[in-house]
Amino acid sequence: MVVMRAIRLKIKPILLVLSSVLWGISLCWAGDYLDSAHGNNVYGVKQINLSSYARGNCGHCHWQHASVDGNVGSPFPFALFALNFNISASQAPYEVSDNMCFLCHSNSSVQVNGIQNFDYSKTFGGTSNSNISSILESFNLKNLYPSASYHNLKDIYDFAIKKGWPFFKEKSNPCVACHNPHLAKRIKSYPSSPASYTAVSLPIEKVISTRKESHYTLWGDNLDERMSNFYSGRYQAPYSYGSTNTYEPGGTTIYDGSNLPDYATFCISCHNQYDEIYSTELGRNLRKIDWVSEGGDNVATIPYPDKHGRNSATNSVHLKDPYASSPLGISIGFVTSCTDCHEPHGSPNPYLLRTEVNGILITQSLVGNIGNELGYFCRACHKDDAAFGRTNEINTWEYIHHDSPDAPYPKNRCSHCHGPGGPRKPPIPCLNCHKHGSKDDWAPIYKTGRVCF
Repeated sequence: MVVMRAIRLKIKPILLVLSSVLWGISLCWAGDYLDSAHGNNVYGVKQINLSSYARGNCGHCHWQHASVDGNVGSPFPFALFALNFNISASQAPYEVSDNMCFLCHSNSSVQVNGIQNFDYSKTFGGTSNSNISSILESFNLKNLYPSASYHNLKDIYDFAIKKGWPFFKEKSNPCVACHNPHLAKRIKSYPSSPASYTAVSLPIEKVISTRKESHYTLWGDNLDERMSNFYSGRYQAPYSYGSTNTYEPGGTTIYDGSNLPDYATFCISCHNQYDEIYSTELGRNLRKIDWVSEGGDNVATIPYPDKHGRNSATNSVHLKDPYASSPLGISIGFVTSCTDCHEPHGSPNPYLLRTEVNGILITQSLVGNIGNELGYFCRACHKDDAAFGRTNEINTWEYIHHDSPDAPYPKNRCSHCHGPGGPRKPPIPCLNCHKHGSKDDWAPIYKTGRVCF
């Protein structure tokens, strides 16, 4: 007995030392998590109904024994305290309980002091007119706006399963297709430097320089993962809201996208010229997008390389500032970031179109492909007849289609395209020709075969 007691006394300090060593190692392994928005000990995760765990502790999401502090959860996959994703939630509106992320990222947040997440137009564009204050609200805008659009979570889930991404499991949350919750940083608090505090991770593996980028790394935090690097010398940042001398993101004087994650590369991980993506909302596959090929106006491949991507073929283009007098030293051949036009989660407009673009509020209702309503959006960057001083009526486009030096169509037999009513009446729906990867194949006569978007 004396011998056994002596052995136990000797073992106890050894176990304490070993425990300390293992704890230290676990902290090293958790280093990226501790740098993340969720793991930070100042503003990280902290449930309002849990007192035993410090802020940022894993236990705010993962309950190994299904109960903490008298709060009882079920043994959900990944040791989560609640359902990760309700696979039956095929369309918005979503309930808070449909998605683990909504438990915190909603207006009924279980996070101490709640969480506010404004839309991209407000956070990085600088507009103050948005009433959206949570991620759940962004997804559920169809409750308020008939033409609202959003990233359908079940569609994302189905696509991720079809692609067989190794990190995405049968019980995974569709949000992790874009975000690694153990790495994502608090990007919303750094609107002028979102690349350094990025919240996204690539769903595919990609070698950049000699590095391997994937779901297990952040995307945008390295200098060669910025929009300035996507197509060197071709990315011009749009104006920030109400300004003619500061730029997105965050209203700084940086104009070349060197502070913006390369969202083009990020988005085309899914939205590219190869992958079929089904949209429950539209009842069809989404249009394929080729953002990387060049080739000019007369390429034969479908989808046609996009002029808002790397393809540039038009002889002239009538753009507003900052593009017309870009500090890049070019006036044609720009590439854009997907976030220059689109919201990532949801929008009151169709096609995830933003409510503020190039410093200008989009105040008209954009209802889709009925008439030329989308022209109100496009005129934030492109000159309409009013911008040329030809009329007081905004959103008319006679000059660039019929009178400019590079005009594609003669003024002849107007009714073949416009129908009865005379020139410009009724207006032609913009989306007949101007959509990703399109030419003017719709035109009844005078088809030019030029890429139109």
